[in-house]
Formats: sequence, C-alpha cells, structure tokens
Amino acid sequence: MISFWSKTRKTLEQLETLIQLAEQVVLALEQTAQASGAEKKRLAVQMLADLARSHGLNPPILLLDTVIEAAVRLTK
Repeated sequence: MISFWSKTRKTLEQLETLIQLAEQVVLALEQTAQASGAEKKRLAVQMLADLARSHGLNPPILLLDTVIEAAVRLTK
C-alpha cells in the first residue's frame, strides 16, 4: 500500500511540473513568437516536450497538447 501512495504522489508531482512548464512555455511564446496560432501551438508542444524530457518526463503527445491548451486558457 505504501508503494501505491508513493507512486501516486510522484505522478502528481510530475503532472504539476508539466503544468508549470507549460505555463512558462505559453507565456514565453506569447511574448516572443511572431507566428500564427497553429504554428505557436506546434512550437509550444515541441518546446514542452523538450523541457519535459530535460526534467526526466516522457508524457504522451495528447497530454502535452492538453496541458498547453489549459495553460493558454489560464494565461488569458
């Protein structure tokens, strides 16, 4: 039972890290990117994937896409 809780905690911490990274990526692109909406999203997903890997995370593309969408809505 202890291993279940520690794994759940780790997963929650990883998700929180991913969300924080997504917010930073969205804010950075909003300030610097001179691209269309679709191009910004593509860049955001790629940047987030790279940052996630540098933090030891390997989330699926669908999760990256969802977290970017949520970050866009939170930053507006």
